[in-house]
Amino acid sequence: MPDSPELIALRSSLAETVEELAPEAAKQVAQAVIRQILDAIDSGVCPLGDWERRCLAAAITSLRGGRSNEARSRARRALWPEENRRSAAIAKFPVRPGMHTVDELRREFEAAMTAGRAKR
Repeated sequence: MPDSPELIALRSSLAETVEELAPEAAKQVAQAVIRQILDAIDSGVCPLGDWERRCLAAAITSLRGGRSNEARSRARRALWPEENRRSAAIAKFPVRPGMHTVDELRREFEAAMTAGRAKR
């Protein structure tokens, strides 16, 4: 099944390389990417399969750990075409209980953002 024009457009919009950002700006970019992907899954632009779940869980875990660039990169992998899904780190990433549905992932994402604000 070919990818939808909406999915292709989302991939393209998130493909921009962002380097050398201040830590707070990098965190905001990572949060925006994760939010856009969760919204796309909610609206049916892309599915929430095992690969997408693992990528988003890894991204949220990275964000919680203060690794914003890694979080952005891992989240973007959720949108990779099927033929590019070979990352061993993502394929083996253990998805914690409570990170299996879009609502659960969104709740964990909000908790990670809240925890990041509390650290300041």
